[in-house]
Amino acid sequence: MMASTKNPNIPEFLIDAPFPWMLPKGKEVSLFIAHLDVFAEIPVSEEEQKRCESMSSTAARQGILAGRRLVRNILSHWLSVDPVKLQIRLSSEGRPYLVGDSNPFFSITHSGDLVMVAFSEEEIGADLEIERQLDSVALASRFFSDQEALLIKDKNDTETFFKHWTCREAAIKADGRGMGKLLAQTKVKSVPKDEKGDCLNVEIGSDSWSVAHWMMGILDQRYHVALATKIMPSLIRWCDLR
Repeated sequence: MMASTKNPNIPEFLIDAPFPWMLPKGKEVSLFIAHLDVFAEIPVSEEEQKRCESMSSTAARQGILAGRRLVRNILSHWLSVDPVKLQIRLSSEGRPYLVGDSNPFFSITHSGDLVMVAFSEEEIGADLEIERQLDSVALASRFFSDQEALLIKDKNDTETFFKHWTCREAAIKADGRGMGKLLAQTKVKSVPKDEKGDCLNVEIGSDSWSVAHWMMGILDQRYHVALATKIMPSLIRWCDLR
């Protein structure tokens, strides 16, 4: 079971934990959130720097660099390796991974002024999105299943749309085969709330992912957070580095 935390600013199923701590084991998850200037002193690789320089979007460049610095600093503590010497590569589908036989899985996401990274021994996917105004009905009709699109049309609110969007994106990132290949065959299904909070099942073809979803209010903005794993984690440690 997930233990609760006394911090009122995060859901009860997250453990509010200081940095650093031990590598997550088994079904545990370690989750970090920070501003985009986090660990500005940590250098990234030449390959990472060139990739970011080729991007036209300033927000994308800042988010990717922040994510890589955060990953490198955390892994350097856990693995006792210089952050510069960590070999982080991209799969053919664009999924970052640490070269090695027994290294943790991680998933990076960023939105607005925040970056978030989730670590686990198991496959994992995370997504973070600012809730904003958009044509949710049209987007759901284009990208979601018929049942989901009908739900979004009936609800006609951005909160429901972003809940479904972040959950499916987290599951697709956990799968690792890429958004383009999987978006059309992904379905989000709600399950009853319990002591673990708001959990949904996301089906990708014949595979199923358990996704925890929650929201954060930061100043005048609302963020949606989704965390996808094959089986709900036994423990989620949450470290706020803002």
